[in-house]
Amino acid sequence: MCSSRLGLSVLVLAGIGLVAAVFVGVTALLRDEEPAALETVRRPTPGEVRPDYLSDGTPVWVVGHPDGSVDVLSGFDAHRPSNIGKILWWCPSARAFENPEHGSKYDEYGLKIGGPAPSGLPSYEVVVSGSQVTVGDLQGAPPPDARHSGPDEPDRDWCTFPEDDVAFHTFDDWPTWESPTEAVAAAPEGWILLEGGLAIVNGHVSLCALSGCDDAVEAANVPEPGPGATVGPLFGERFIARVRDGIVADVTRVMPAPSQPL
Repeated sequence: MCSSRLGLSVLVLAGIGLVAAVFVGVTALLRDEEPAALETVRRPTPGEVRPDYLSDGTPVWVVGHPDGSVDVLSGFDAHRPSNIGKILWWCPSARAFENPEHGSKYDEYGLKIGGPAPSGLPSYEVVVSGSQVTVGDLQGAPPPDARHSGPDEPDRDWCTFPEDDVAFHTFDDWPTWESPTEAVAAAPEGWILLEGGLAIVNGHVSLCALSGCDDAVEAANVPEPGPGATVGPLFGERFIARVRDGIVADVTRVMPAPSQPL
């Protein structure tokens, strides 16, 4: 008799659990909720600093510190002249990050060493488990006066183009959009690579195709320069950006390969 009652109790509890699971699932669907996908990157070895990308193409730096701890840092310079994004390189001889165009410099923890950057580099929440690093939310950037690790700026062996071996993000294996208007019409998810140039079209800074500004879309993050100012070749001919609401946003210049001039 006892075993029969126990079996009945287990069935009742299982039924309740199933109903609860179904209820939670239906509620999530009604609220249009989906569990967030876990973002992971390969765990670096101690001392390794690697350019990497999140699943949507966001450039990041995966840093394995000599003590075995790990950081995942933003791949973008905190200094954004004309609000155009720039991507950093890693200089092994200085064990530091640098924007070779404008001189912002950061230590391996993302703390500012020198240059015009208004702050250090934002970092992501991370959880290290085995060979993987789970990447969470992007955190605020450290203040510019936070004490960096290692030598001061003048005492580091900085890299120069093109003689030194630097690490940097490459986008050569990405599909290239040659038509900004076609890219916007397709509205792809995440970051994309575009060829073109920046110019003022109808009072707005726009990304034009290399063939001309008959094929152009507004560059949302780039403000119109002051009277008499221009935008153009200084910013190169390759950009990464994201498509949002019929425009390109977060326009960021792609650095030439180290063998090419800036």
